[in-house]
Amino acid sequence: MEKLKLEYWPVDRLRPYERGLRRHGRDVVARMMDSIREYGFRVPVLARSCGEVVNGHLCLEAAKRLGLEAVPVLLADDLTDVQVRAFRLLVNRSATWSAWDDDELALELSELRALDVALDLTGFDVAELDDLLALLPGTGRTDPDDAPPLPETPVSRPGDVWLLGPHRLLCGDATSPADLATLLQGERPTLAVTDPPYNVAVEGKAGKILNDDMAADAFRDFLGRAFDALYAVLADGAAIYVAHAETGGLTFRESFEAAGFKLASCLIWRKNVHVLGRSDYHWQHEPILYGWKPTGRHAWFGGRRQTTLLEALPGAVLLEDGRVQVPAGDDLYLISGQDLAVEVVPGSIVSVDKPVRSDAHPTMKPVALLERLLRNSSRPGGLVIDPFGGSGSTLMACHGLGRICRTLELDPRFCDVIIRRWQDHTGGQAVTPDGRSFGAEGAA
Repeated sequence: MEKLKLEYWPVDRLRPYERGLRRHGRDVVARMMDSIREYGFRVPVLARSCGEVVNGHLCLEAAKRLGLEAVPVLLADDLTDVQVRAFRLLVNRSATWSAWDDDELALELSELRALDVALDLTGFDVAELDDLLALLPGTGRTDPDDAPPLPETPVSRPGDVWLLGPHRLLCGDATSPADLATLLQGERPTLAVTDPPYNVAVEGKAGKILNDDMAADAFRDFLGRAFDALYAVLADGAAIYVAHAETGGLTFRESFEAAGFKLASCLIWRKNVHVLGRSDYHWQHEPILYGWKPTGRHAWFGGRRQTTLLEALPGAVLLEDGRVQVPAGDDLYLISGQDLAVEVVPGSIVSVDKPVRSDAHPTMKPVALLERLLRNSSRPGGLVIDPFGGSGSTLMACHGLGRICRTLELDPRFCDVIIRRWQDHTGGQAVTPDGRSFGAEGAA
């Protein structure tokens, strides 16, 4: 067997094979460029003395775009012309022969994530990473939707910064550029997912939300200042989702666009139960504005089959006894057991509570709903901001999917809820930047 000899050639000495057997789009070349930046040019180009590339076309193209002057080369002059043509196909095709062991791969990715490795530099796309990491058994000690009650006397105080593992919480004002600067410390989030006060005086068992019962002009000014401040700190092209009440839709949309955001869609979250009230039609949906900061290209990882209707399974509800209730026309199907036994009952007979535990916050979102938005518009390890933290659902969704959350919450009581919710779920300990622990007093 002939010994291989590594040489370094100027990139302009190499020329691609005349037939473009594999297509490399701009995104693929960009990913290879990122790989070379991170790891260096580690896989030599296989070529012939005449300069024709046998293997390594993608790496060579990335090197040219990076402005590299020379790349490592291995010569294949011991192969005949026919062998070169056949080997060119073999070396590309053989990479697909073996299947991944998804369970082992998920463990490897999880360990790399724990070491703060950017998983998009492993070659897997965002959807693949999320699917693989979802194979891991849940490590949370509580249901991520569980939120503790509000404390009578909060530990948090206005201005406090809390570190919750990789996440950061500031007890502060979403309309304050200074508070956002304190929270972010120069970081530029690539996604915003938020749930501002709806200005409909909504009240839950925990009481009223701050800034939720203003005069119309005052609320418009409030939203405008909040959106302006958020726009200023987001990265170019950052996506944004804003949940709101349908009755205030015009104010939200006008303020959203006035701040500079592009409004691309209005998503509809279909709830499993309606909200009882005095309206002729009871509300069973909630709109979510979707758009981005149009100063750059926005990221999208959700494929091309998404619709504007958000529901895990139309009207499906998990009952306390483990059965799944699914509406179909005027009837309800109750599915139970490993054998998937189905019972059909009239729709008017079975009534269940909304499965999300929302006593702590009257507009609390299910973590699964927010996870869908995060998967569609962020990468693992990506930076996400929620300037209206509420009970911490965005932070919990980020934690579960390996995103990093930066969140503001004006009410010290809800800051404590966010901290205790995260601590109860993870077993971790929130601390201030100077090392002060949230402590047992915050869990009392």
